[in-house]
Amino acid sequence: MGDLVFSFLSIVYSIYLFVASSKLPEGIATIPGPGFFPRLVASTILALSCLLLIFTLWKFFKKTTTSFPKGRWTQVSLVLITILLYVLLWGRGNFLLNTFLMLFSIHIVTGSKWYMGLIGSAILSISVFLLFGNVFHVLFF
Repeated sequence: MGDLVFSFLSIVYSIYLFVASSKLPEGIATIPGPGFFPRLVASTILALSCLLLIFTLWKFFKKTTTSFPKGRWTQVSLVLITILLYVLLWGRGNFLLNTFLMLFSIHIVTGSKWYMGLIGSAILSISVFLLFGNVFHVLFF
């Protein structure tokens, strides 16, 4: 039921974002304007939300019920706390360090091997930093 509600809300949000960003200039020729990225995000959210809606309806009509495994509430709670701490620390400290620690702690909480968490967190943190810093020229804290 949660996927159904989330997909509907995401579809409504993406439509709102697309309409709101249509007031921004598109750009000239091959140079994207300020409206390009919000429209791209809105289109991506819309496509993914529609896929989620289709899969959710498919599961609903297929009548497969799966229960949430017992004992997973602790993991879910710890992951949510980790993400909340990351959001609260946004703008404080180093982006690479904060992102690495958040990803590594999620790996550990979910039961991944520590060395896989270390490698995956390092690669993902550095990739995001380089992509947004060098390609999109986003200034990090």
